[in-house]
Amino acid sequence: MNNKYSKKLAQLVKSSIRIQLFLAFIICILFSLLVAFVSSPILEFKERKLDYTEGIVTIDDSARELVKQFHQMNLDINGLVKELGIEDPEFNKTFLNRRLPTTVAANDRIKVPVDENLAYHLSKQELIQFLLNKQQNKLEIVVTNTDGKILYKSKGVTKTEVNLKTEMANAKTVFFGKQRNEHPKITRLYPITLNGDKNYVIVSGYPKATVFYETEPGVTPYLLGTLTFILCFYFITKRKMTEIEEIALGLKEIAKGNLRYRIREKSQDELGSLATNINYMTSELHEMIERDRQSEKLKDELITNVSHDLRTPLTSIMGYLRLVKDRQYKNQSQLDEYVDIAYGKSEQLKKLIEDLFDFTRLNYEGVQLKKERVSLNQLLRQLMEELDPIAQDHNVKFISELPKDHILMEVDPNQMVRALENVLSNAIKYSTPPGNIYVKMIKEGSNVKISISNPCETLSEDEVARLFDRFYRVDTSRSSNKSGAGLGLAITKSIIDLHNGSTCVSYDDQVIQFSIVLPINP
Repeated sequence: MNNKYSKKLAQLVKSSIRIQLFLAFIICILFSLLVAFVSSPILEFKERKLDYTEGIVTIDDSARELVKQFHQMNLDINGLVKELGIEDPEFNKTFLNRRLPTTVAANDRIKVPVDENLAYHLSKQELIQFLLNKQQNKLEIVVTNTDGKILYKSKGVTKTEVNLKTEMANAKTVFFGKQRNEHPKITRLYPITLNGDKNYVIVSGYPKATVFYETEPGVTPYLLGTLTFILCFYFITKRKMTEIEEIALGLKEIAKGNLRYRIREKSQDELGSLATNINYMTSELHEMIERDRQSEKLKDELITNVSHDLRTPLTSIMGYLRLVKDRQYKNQSQLDEYVDIAYGKSEQLKKLIEDLFDFTRLNYEGVQLKKERVSLNQLLRQLMEELDPIAQDHNVKFISELPKDHILMEVDPNQMVRALENVLSNAIKYSTPPGNIYVKMIKEGSNVKISISNPCETLSEDEVARLFDRFYRVDTSRSSNKSGAGLGLAITKSIIDLHNGSTCVSYDDQVIQFSIVLPINP
């Protein structure tokens, strides 16, 4: 069952160029994607990038820790001092059990006892400055008032004021952790309260970067995949393009007039069908032109034969009439002889003209058959009896084999008599005397077959094939004594065709046989 469906599918693909192109496109796409996928690991390259995520987090943590300490200083300054002393030996070394300068105002002094003998002595300004300088990572830290004037600043800061709008805008700038070659400056701004006034702490610095490498395929695999698609599609469709080119070249050759040229039919799809139709069209054109040439040749033969056949009896008629006109006869008996000869030639001329008229009418004007129900075997038997005297004059005789029962058929009696008479007269005229003409009629299924055979002179295959052609006569040197223009058998064929029958001729060992097949119920 699967094999059956596979064959049907293969036949469907072979018979449709649309499906072939669609499949070719899909195959090329898949193959190009496969090439790009396979080549991507081979052709990829590493790109150097910098990761500032950890450095930015460190700056954020430092800024938030500082803000937290400023907030704690407002709430519990003693607790902050103790916490700093516990955490930072430098703080203890600087501020533990020291004396404050006399210039420090009383309200700015901070004394935080540790025990009975130890205490921290420092001012708020010193505490703030310590908190600013305590930060690491080379950060720039300033504390400003609402006008941007710097009140406190860390080591290394030389400016005395800042533009708060610019700093706020910088603080809102978002930086992604992973960059290529940039080294961003991070700014953080927080509002704080010192000594009851609103201030801002601004922390800025350059975050530390971590170097890493990212693997990227680049554009080479895509270019390679595109090139693969183009080449693959080209080679898959090359055969079809060659077939199209051959059809185009064939059309050019045919257009030049070479109607014998045939285009090779290389496929079963639309292109193969196109080649078949072009070949059929060319063959039909060639046959049509050959028929036209043959028709022209037959017209020439008609003019030659008719001119000859009309001129011969007409010359005889004119000659004998001139003898009568000039009274060049000896007696009444000779006069009657001249008149009889002239009359006989006139009859021959009339018969020739009637044959020409009948043939033209049968083939070009059309004939309405006046059919009657007649006994075909009886009609043929009667016709042979009428022609028997002529057969005896030619030293031949009829030998018939006809059915005893009547074979009733719907035919035009006059036309059928004309057709059969032409064949029988032709057999009498061209039989080799002495000889027999065999006439046979049999029923073959729903048809009736009439065969008429007689001995004759040697004929070539071409002569036999053309016996039913109009105006055709065998070699004139052998039939110069036979009257007629070669229309008898052509008229017979036309009449039989009108009755939906068929005619054929065969020749074997100097015996020729004409066969007529007629349907009993046409």
